[in-house]
Amino acid sequence: MINLRDLKKVAEIDIGNSPAGIEIDQQNKIIFISNPKGNNVSVFDIKQNNIFFLESGESPLGITLSSNKQKLYVSNWYNNTLTVINIKLNKIENVVKVGESPAGIDVDNESGHIIVANRGSNSVSILNEKNYKIVKEIFVEKAPFGVFFDSDKKNIFISNVQSNSISVINSNTLKLVKNIKVGKWPYQVAFDKKNDRIFVTNQRGNSITIIESNTLEVIRTISDFCEYPEGIDINYNKSIIVVACWFDDEVAILDLLDYSLIKKIPVSGGPRAFGSFILQN
Repeated sequence: MINLRDLKKVAEIDIGNSPAGIEIDQQNKIIFISNPKGNNVSVFDIKQNNIFFLESGESPLGITLSSNKQKLYVSNWYNNTLTVINIKLNKIENVVKVGESPAGIDVDNESGHIIVANRGSNSVSILNEKNYKIVKEIFVEKAPFGVFFDSDKKNIFISNVQSNSISVINSNTLKLVKNIKVGKWPYQVAFDKKNDRIFVTNQRGNSITIIESNTLEVIRTISDFCEYPEGIDINYNKSIIVVACWFDDEVAILDLLDYSLIKKIPVSGGPRAFGSFILQN
């Protein structure tokens, strides 16, 4: 855990086996973390300082809360399934077949669509949140991994790892709008809604691609600030970008306005943070 006010590591917590995906219930201060090698999800209640585990399927990876925050959706890489967990009862409520090797997952709260990237199928599954039926299967470029929804612009962003591209899908029409070339192995997307910018971490490119959100055009690439950048998130209180640098075993802090490197904070081996990982105070 890093205190963003002081930019210092303040704690290190045993959370599970090979933690990867992360989701935060900001209102209740509860953190959900997928553990692919543990076949479970860690539930960390910050207020109670308590951790327990939920069964979730084989090799859980992507993780997100439902529109009403009563359920947790988890993609299971080896099972090719989406697990629905009732977090009030702490048990699996449903298991739904999706495409091959599902990874990233997000929810459009307005339409009630669950969006799942199927890395092995080169497709995106759109499911109805009420009955978990597949509404549409959208084919994108090679090895889609991450799913990120821009609620302001009504666009879905898919990171295609092996095509080095981002596919943009309109959430209203569910049609492909554009494929945007970025760096090597795009991993995660973060939205700077104050400055109309989109940030894409390129894992094997050791870079961040910056896209203008109104035109969907690449405007800049930030390089050589860390090796294997993966998770990325934004904190407006400090006006910073926070990046998990997997190979460096560090978290990089960049200025949100000029993108200069402010600090690198050492952490334990292989930081990932696949999802929104900043707890808002």
